[in-house]
Amino acid sequence: MKAQFEAGGGDRVGLFALDDGHVGICWAYAPSHGMQLVSYDPERGQHLFDTTRRSYEEREGLTYDSRQEWQGSSL
Repeated sequence: MKAQFEAGGGDRVGLFALDDGHVGICWAYAPSHGMQLVSYDPERGQHLFDTTRRSYEEREGLTYDSRQEWQGSSL
């Protein structure tokens, strides 16, 4: 896992490095809404993850953000 966050409403999003050189973004929605994993090229995936995190920060805030929790090892 490269980075992750949890939004105030309970949704969780993670950014993963995949073996084929792509990145995966996993959206785990609040309870009873399931999850989704999608593969992207590295630049597109990083951009989408960053945009998603900013959107959640503005709308409902974050209860967990790996940028603060992981000592220099998260995006």
